[in-house]
Formats: sequence, C-alpha cells, structure tokens
Amino acid sequence: MWRGARVLVLAALSLLAEPSLAAKKYNLTVGYLPALTGELRDRQGLTISGALSIALEELNNSTELLPDVDLFLEWHDTKFDTVTATRLITDMSCAGVVAFFGPEGRCHTEAIIAQSRNLPMISYRCSDYQTSTLSNFARLEPPGAQATKSVISLLRYYRWNKFSILYEESWVTVALTLENHAKNNNMTVNHQRPVIDGYKCCEEKMTCCAPGFWYQFIQDTKNKTRIYVFLGSTPGLIEMMTAMESLQLFSKGEYMVIFVDMMTYSPKEALKYLIKTEDRVSPKLICPNTVEFKKRAQSLLVVVSSEPSSSYEEFTNKVRKYNTMPPFKFRDSVVFGTQFNKFVSIYAAYLYDSVKLYGKALDEIIKEETRTEQLTLHKLHLIAMNGTRIINKMIQSSPYKSISGMSIRLDERADSEGNFSVLAFKPTKFRDGDVNCSYSMIPVGHFQHQSKREFPEYKLNPRLPIDWPDSVKPEDEPSCGFLNEKCPKDDSQITSLVVAGTLAVTLFCALVVTISIYRKWKIEQEIEGLLWKIDPHEIAGYLGSGLVWSPSKLSLASGISCESKCCTQIFTTTAQFKGNVVRIKELKFSKKKDIPREIMKEMRLLRELRHDNLNSFIGAVVEPLRVLILTDYCAKGSLYDIIENEDIKLDKMFISSLIHDLIKGMMFIHTSPLIFHGNLKSSNCVVTSRWMLQVADFGLHDLRACAENDFIGEHQYYRGLLWKAPELLREMDNPNSTVGGTQKGDVYAFGIILYEIIARRGPFGFTGTEPKDIIERLKRPKLDGEEVFRPDTDILDPSTEDYVVACMKDCWAEDPNIRPDFPIIRSRLKKMKSGKSRNIMDQMMDMMEKYANNLEELVNERTRLLIEEKQKTEDLLHRMLPKSVARRLTTGEGVEPESFDSVTIYFSDIVGFTAMSAESTPLQVVNFLNDLYTVFDRIIRGYDVYKVETIGDAYMVVSGLPIRNNDRHVGEIASMALELLNAVKSHKISHRPNETLKLRIGIHTGAVVAGVVGLTMPRYCLFGDTVNTASRMESNGEPLKIHISPSCKQALDKIGGYIVEPRGTIPIKGKGQVQTYWLISATEKAIQKRAVEGEERPLFRRPRRSPRLTDSRHPSLSES
Repeated sequence: MWRGARVLVLAALSLLAEPSLAAKKYNLTVGYLPALTGELRDRQGLTISGALSIALEELNNSTELLPDVDLFLEWHDTKFDTVTATRLITDMSCAGVVAFFGPEGRCHTEAIIAQSRNLPMISYRCSDYQTSTLSNFARLEPPGAQATKSVISLLRYYRWNKFSILYEESWVTVALTLENHAKNNNMTVNHQRPVIDGYKCCEEKMTCCAPGFWYQFIQDTKNKTRIYVFLGSTPGLIEMMTAMESLQLFSKGEYMVIFVDMMTYSPKEALKYLIKTEDRVSPKLICPNTVEFKKRAQSLLVVVSSEPSSSYEEFTNKVRKYNTMPPFKFRDSVVFGTQFNKFVSIYAAYLYDSVKLYGKALDEIIKEETRTEQLTLHKLHLIAMNGTRIINKMIQSSPYKSISGMSIRLDERADSEGNFSVLAFKPTKFRDGDVNCSYSMIPVGHFQHQSKREFPEYKLNPRLPIDWPDSVKPEDEPSCGFLNEKCPKDDSQITSLVVAGTLAVTLFCALVVTISIYRKWKIEQEIEGLLWKIDPHEIAGYLGSGLVWSPSKLSLASGISCESKCCTQIFTTTAQFKGNVVRIKELKFSKKKDIPREIMKEMRLLRELRHDNLNSFIGAVVEPLRVLILTDYCAKGSLYDIIENEDIKLDKMFISSLIHDLIKGMMFIHTSPLIFHGNLKSSNCVVTSRWMLQVADFGLHDLRACAENDFIGEHQYYRGLLWKAPELLREMDNPNSTVGGTQKGDVYAFGIILYEIIARRGPFGFTGTEPKDIIERLKRPKLDGEEVFRPDTDILDPSTEDYVVACMKDCWAEDPNIRPDFPIIRSRLKKMKSGKSRNIMDQMMDMMEKYANNLEELVNERTRLLIEEKQKTEDLLHRMLPKSVARRLTTGEGVEPESFDSVTIYFSDIVGFTAMSAESTPLQVVNFLNDLYTVFDRIIRGYDVYKVETIGDAYMVVSGLPIRNNDRHVGEIASMALELLNAVKSHKISHRPNETLKLRIGIHTGAVVAGVVGLTMPRYCLFGDTVNTASRMESNGEPLKIHISPSCKQALDKIGGYIVEPRGTIPIKGKGQVQTYWLISATEKAIQKRAVEGEERPLFRRPRRSPRLTDSRHPSLSES
C-alpha cells in the first residue's frame, strides 16, 4: 500500500494533558486519498500530490493561519476501488484523522462514510452529483452542472431562446440541469436527444460507430432548430460538425453549435475542437483553409474552463519538485515501472486550494471559539472534526483567490462554480511543434459571478469581436418560423395552391381509373385463356386414345426395375408438351360445348394453385367436342398401381411418407378456393419419381359432370364409387342434386385409402361381394342396433398401431359431423413420422449418406491402427537399438562401426543363480528374472545409459555411447550401480521370500568399438578389451559389492562426488596383478538421477476393436 507520513494522535493522552494553546502547539492529522493505481483513466495522484505538501508547509509555517496548530499527513492509495477507499476512511478516522482530501474519481460512498462521523471531506476531483446534498462535503472541481449556468448566460446574451440539446450518456445529469434552467428562464428546448459515447461505440463495435450515425440525428432535428448545445467528447463534436457540414447546414450561416468542455483551456490544444487528434499529431498536417472549413469553424462556440494565470507555471514547477520529496518521493522508476508523466494539470490547483480553504475555515472557527473560552486539544479535535461547520465556513468565506489566479465562488451546496470562458474562431498565429496555422480557437469572453445572482454575467472582450459566419449572428428561429407559420400568405399564393391541389387530385383519380380498367382487362384475358389455354399444335405424340407404358415401377425391396419382371400392365394417356411428358385427361361431349365463364375462372384458379403435394394443372385444350386437361406426369404411376403391385414392398416408413403427403395435399385443397376434392380415391393419387405423393383430378366438377362417360361396365362403375361417402351416394339418387362433394366426404375417402394402403386388399378387402352390392349396403340407412357396413379391420396386420385403426374408423364414421378434419388427422397420425425423414427419397439419401460416413469412419480407424502398428514397430526397434541408431536405420541410412575413446561398462550377475535355477521350475525362474529386470529397467531410465543385453542372470549396461557425454559416463554408471544395489537388497524373490538376492557388480572404463551386427536379428554390439575387463571385474567381485577397475577409479576421482576404498592387488586373467577398488557410496556432488515422467508403457497392447461397416452390403429402406 502507498503510504506516507503518519502521526497518531492518542485521545486519552490529550485528555490527560489538557494544555492550553498558548503553552503548547497542537498536532492534527489530515488524510489524503489519491488514486495512484487502478483502472481510473488520467489518474492525477502521481503528478499533483506535491501541491498538498506545499499547502501544508505554508499553513504550518504561517504565523497568521493556525499559529498554534501543526497539520500532519496520513495518505493511502485507494486504487480507484470503493471498497478499499471506505476501509481506509474507517481505519484512518479511528486513528485520529480529522479531515479528508479526496478520494479521486468516485466519492459518493466514501462521503457518506465520512458523513456518518461528520468528518469534513473536500474533493479535488470527483463528479458524483449525489454528494452535493451532503453537508460535510465540498467540491473544488466544478461539476458539469455548474457549466450550464454559463451556457444559459451565453444563450440569453445572444437571445437564443430556442435550442436543442444533444448529449452523450455520461452527461445526462448536466443535460437535465440545463433543461431545467432553460424552462425556469422561459426558454424552449426543441429537442433533447441522448447519444452513445463514441469511445463506447467503437470499443464494443456497435452500430453507432458507423460514419453515418450522426447524420441521422441531425437529419431528424435540423428542420426545427437552429442552435445546438452539445454535451460530450471532442471526437463526438467533430463527428457532429462533419455530419452538419455534409448536410450543408453551415453554407448560409444559419446554424450555431455550443460545446461545453470541462477541461482547462490550453492554447496548445486549441485546434482539438476543429481537427481530429490523429490528424493533429500527424507530421504531414496541413491546416485546412477552405471556405467551407472557415464557415464550419465560425459556427462553433466553446464554453471551457478558463486558462490559469501566467504565474501558475511557477506553481506547477514547484509541484513537480515537491512530488519527489517526502512523504511521496515519486521518482523511483523501480516502483512505478517507468517515469511518470510530468505534466501538472489544473487538479493540482484544486488540491492546493482544498487544503488552504480548510486551514482558513478552521482558523476562523478557532478564533471564534477562543473569544469566550480557552481552547483545549479535546475541543480542538471536536472543532476540526465538525464537517458541517467547517464546510459552512468555507461557503461563507467565498469567493476565494485560487492559486490558478482566478476568483472562484462556492455555491450553497459547497460546489465550486468554476470560472469559464468562451472560445471562438479567430485569425491568429498558432504554432505547436511543426504545426503552423493562421487561426485558432481563442478566448473572446468570460463569465463573472455576482454575489446575489444565480447566473454569471457574460462579458465579451471588445477587442476580440466574434466573426460570425456571413458576418451575421445566426437567429434561433427563421423569420417566418420553422413551419412558415409566422408569414401570412397572399391570395395569389392561395389560389395557386388550390389549383395545384385540384389538378393533382384529378390526375390521381384518372390514374386510379386507368389502373382499374387495365387490371380488369388483364383478369378477363387470363380468364379467357391467356394463361391456361393451350394450342393443340403444341402437343406432340397424342393420338386421342393413345396408351403408353408407365415406365418405371420400382420394387422397394430390391430396387430392380419392374421392366425386368412380368409386371401388371398399367396404362395412362401421355403426350409431349414443350419438351416435357404430360398426363392428359380427355373429356368428350356429344355436342359442341361452350366453356362458361365460371369454368374459365376455375381454370385460371387451377393454373395458379401450386403445392408440393398437388398434381399441377398445366392447362387445357378446348375443342368443339372435347376438352383435354393437361397435368404433370408422374413416373411412378398412381397410388392404386403401387398398392396393387405385389412386387413393391411397403414398410412403415414408406406408408407413413405416403399418408402424410396425402394429408398435406388435402389440407391445402380444403383451405383453397376449391374447398373440397369431391372425387378422392387411390387412383387419383399419383407418385412422382422422388416417391412423393400428389393429389390429382381435383376441381372442374361441373365440366366433368357434363362429359360423356366411357363405357367401362357395371363392375368398374360401381367399383369407382367405393371411396364415396354414404351421404353422397344417397344424393346421387336425387336427379336435382347439385352436390359435387364435401370436405367431410373427402375425409371419408381418406379413411378408405388409409385402410387400402395398410391392408393392400382393395378398398373393402377380399370380401367376395360385388361392388354394386357394397354400394347398396352403404346407401341403406342405419337401423337401431345395426352396425354400419365398413371394411373389416380385423384382417389388418397385428403390428398396426391402435391409434391408426382408431383414426381410420373415425374418418369413415356414419355421421359426417363426427369425422375429424385433416389438421386433426395429421396430429393424430404424427407419431407415424416420428424420427423419419420428410419423404421417401430423403430417407434413401440419408441411408446413402450414413453408408458413406461409415466408410469414412472405417478408413480413418484402419489408418489409425496402421499408424499404431508402425509406432509399435518403431518402439520395438528403439528398444532393441539406441534411438540415434534406430532413427538412422528407419530413414534408410547405413550404420558404420564407430570407435569411442572412453566409455564405462557395467556388468552384473546373481550369485547362486545356477543352484537356484536347478531347484526351481522354469516358470518360476522366468517370473523371477522378469520381476528383477523390470525393477532394473525402471531404475536405468533415470540415467544416461544404454542397456546392451541380458543373458540369463547377466545384465550389461554402458554409458558414453552412441551419444558421447564427456566424462559423465563414469558418474552415470556409478550412481546407477549404487541404486541397483540398494534396490536388490530390498527385493523379494516371489517363490523364495526368505532368501536374500546377492548381486555382484563390476565396472570398468575404457575404449570400445560399437556397431550393428546381423541382418535377421540385428544387435548393437560392443567390441574391445574394455568389455572383457569389465566382465573380469564382475567375475572377480564379491556379492552385494561394486568392484571397479583402476581406470574407473581415476575417472571417478576426476569428476568427484564418490567414495571408494582400495581392495588390494588381485590377479586378473590376461592382466596379471591389478590394484582394484570397491565403490562404497556417493555424496551430494555425485551425478543425480533425473526425473522420469510416467511409467514405460507395455510394448504391445490389445488394439481397439475396429468399427463394423454397418449394412454396407444391403442398405434397407426399412431402417428408421
């Protein structure tokens, strides 16, 4: 925590002493709460704190102010955090702090904490407007609301009584204050519009960051205002002025913008109101000097905090000096990370004035109290901590002379009223670095506060008159008003307007009549055949009664074309129309038939009806004795054809798709102007090449009724009536009946078709009854207690869901009112489509996609297994050979024999292994060696060594090859041998737990030659006398000891860290008498085992099961 000088005043001691002011000086501690760190932008603590030291020094050295009181300082960094600040205020007040200066940034919560103890708090930088109501709080930074008084004075001076306010969100309180002042002074606010802060717009990438955002604000307000007051940032001001310029509002000098800037005026920053920051800092800046720019600049006035006096620069230099002195010492780059900004802002003056005003108010109260009684330290503390009294005294003492050189007054709420000036565009020399301009925004007037007036007086500098655009001051309203309501219109104007209006109405009525006539003519043309009538010569291949094969009947089970089997011959009449195959329905008449207008309108309607589940009506050929109706040709034939074809297997998915297509088609018809179908049956439902069902032969009931019926026989005639509802069959007996069908009749027909699809035994099953008899039974009225005659549902497949059967029976109910509508039917049969695709073709495509995805998954899995096997092969090679050697072999490089000047070889065997092997079973011996060498292998992983081989109980390890490691090889082997020996001492033999394992170790250092030997089972072998000597060291050693050669001992002494002792001279085969040594232990300097991550995984693991290629041979449509 940042912390400076701290003097604790103990209340108990002060009460005991009770000295008088004349006898002894007293000490008071004041608190200072700057923001040195944290998220506050433009933190001032590092640059202005010296101002507080200056003020305290002047007060403590003064003989007039507080002559018997010394003020001491306790300060802390709030980090711009409310929680931290409130905790500091509580702790400091408990420690005897009598007043607070700050905090910086936010202060409302902190001021309330101070008010709870009535401690004075004087802020030098805080804009929380709520604190103005607290009696213990004073603010020397002028709040934005204070600037509104100067704005009102400026508007009143130039008689701009009507204006608009545009403000950014952070200025909402200032905007409301300005609006209230305007209403209290009988001024009119034309608009009050909030604008999102430009920084926030672009940082959060909002739509307001777009260049045209301001354009719409100005466009919406420009016709009812002339004076704008903008409260916001300078970038926002420039964007606003640019939008106004693009609308050419400055071209005639009629508009004015007033901008409020709470920052202190600086001549070096005077162009920031006219030119963007990024343009001003550009080394290639060329000052704009066009006529348009000049008019734009002349249309701007800025209300800004006044510039300090010339002596203020001397004060700022002194502040910089005191910043580096105790108690702050702000010059340590280690603390701040970098040198702080040495610019001293106006807040230094506010901080200085805060301390001096507090000292002056405290001095005046002390003098008032000492007139009647002697002042004690206890009473002094009570006075110094009486925030309300001190703040009131500060208000009474204003105006005061600020260190900035200005006279400033505190209002009734102890808020500084500030000192503001007005800037205007004037020709003058401006120079800042390399930038030279012939103009600038300079002060042309200022505001002077009067003691008894609410608003300051605006005083214009007579030597600097404002250069208005076009040399005329803009008015707040056009002379005739915004709507021209203030200028009377003469009779000639009124007459012209009346004539123009009458002419416009006449032309509009004529246009409406013309459009109506044209639309009626166009409709008549369409009705008479402009769209639906077809020229007979456009039809090719039609012979009147020509019959063609239905070309493609697919078996859903096998997918084999019906043409390869002995299919039932299904015929339909087709022809060619504009290159497409069409289906033709021929209606014949015995005498010439004129097509009535109503039927023409119905033809036009049919031409316009379009739906996926309706067989599209293309048009009609009208001839004297016949009418040819052309519709889309469906390659799969009718639904009746599919049901009757036993080669086509209908599974649940297929049935569900067909039924729901039929439902959707009928729902469209019932909601269209056709209202009903009237002749719905399975033969009037056709299936497209995509296995989508479409309803056909709808509409034109009157035309079909007038046509002659082809002789088809009694059986076929009555069979065609099996789908007609009983009530419609009875109506057919009435010669005067005109009923062609009903929606409930269509529902009955749907129920029969549903039964027909599921049972596949015809509309009434294989009853053996003639269709005529069935029709007679259906027409017979129902008697009491008698069941109506309907298809037998008992013959349906037992797997048919109950809800399907129930829906079927409700559809063919005797009472039409009981039958459900198609939306209800769709809801009841919705479960049939659960989890299934939209139609049969989509389902087939889904299956093919699944098959392709399955193949892709299989290829990926097989590739992964191949990579795993390749990795296993490489791992095996790496365990058989050193990694560097194995890498060269796998890349196809040769491995030449290589000589090594110095390596260390380890040999070990188990004493008594031969006897133990003779007394143990082979399996026990294998398990024993596997357990032991698993421990050994785990240990040597931590050292830079290579295991050459194991033969029986012999274990051979080398260090220093194939990668040389200087002299470390002897230490690696020595440390490894010591750890192996310790591990053996605690190792238990599984089948002989009571016996101790006796390991004998030999080590030798010397030169070897190494290379890969063999092709069938290549091995990395070592050659040379060093190998033999190492073996001799092991064979001449003793159990549980490490026997080393003289050269090994010398190498160990060279690297250090190992303890050896001489064994003596012993005979070595081929060497004679040799002085050898025992390796006893190692010290901290010895080579340590390196950390090893994880356990070495088994070389071979069981591979994961490869995914099965599901249904790869026989994809079935029955899969859901």
